[in-house]
Amino acid sequence: MDNREKRLLAALAAMAYQYLHRQKEDILDSDAMDAGEHAILVLAEYGMVEVDQRGRILGRWTNAGRELLKTRG
Repeated sequence: MDNREKRLLAALAAMAYQYLHRQKEDILDSDAMDAGEHAILVLAEYGMVEVDQRGRILGRWTNAGRELLKTRG
């Protein structure tokens, strides 16, 4: 992944963390929003989250995703 892709992915991860992250369960919850679902699926394509479908799309951060979140800021 080139630097540009990494910056875009870091921005998407930061937005997903801010708007979709649920601290208690440490998951990303799309709340059945189309944009949230797409964000989780894109992050999963890059190995940043693992997808969990229970009627709606949820995700759990992988180690790579946690490392990416550390680079934001």
